Amino acid sequence: MPCSTRSNAGERTRARDRARRGLAVLTRAALVAWPLVILACEEKVVHYHPFLAGLPGAETQAVTTGPRGEYFDPTIVPGNRIEETKDDGSKTLIAKTGQHLMVHIFNCVARDDAHTFVDQVLSETTRQEYYARGQDPAQAFEVLKERKAEMVRLFRAMPSGESTPGVISRGVGGGVRRFVVTGKSAQGLDWIGIDMVMEKGNWRLRWFVSP
Repeated sequence: MPCSTRSNAGERTRARDRARRGLAVLTRAALVAWPLVILACEEKVVHYHPFLAGLPGAETQAVTTGPRGEYFDPTIVPGNRIEETKDDGSKTLIAKTGQHLMVHIFNCVARDDAHTFVDQVLSETTRQEYYARGQDPAQAFEVLKERKAEMVRLFRAMPSGESTPGVISRGVGGGVRRFVVTGKSAQGLDWIGIDMVMEKGNWRLRWFVSP
């Protein structure tokens, strides 16, 4: 074989070796970089709407919000402090979800606190209906006390409020949001859900839902 031919063949062999070594280096670099790409993707904050979590047939939609910290979830209460007591003993109740509202209803009944119930838990619409009938809205609290066992059974059936699996939440008009227990969990319940309305930035009790 002529020397020039052997030289060309050797050159091609060395070129292939260099190409393979280069590919190996790129492959190793890619394997190292891949987790970094994943981490970079994870820096985009993805939030899920809590009202949809666990609802039958509902698909939770992911929302990409960009840099961390830009998204504000209005249902989150800092430190879960949904009840604040002032120096003078007065209370301020915060209810950003149906579950918060349930906690306030239960606590008012447990403490026999009709004033707070009427003033901060019962909706203005329901209060006005009592006044229109010539009745004191505090009678609504007395009804709850009498039906406490029924209320407790309902709350046990939907401990996470509108986010409880098997609970359906929907608007029913007039700004009212209704969430009800469905299926076997609703069997034997005298009340199957709650109607609530947003007033002054907080959910207030319109009233309970019968089967």
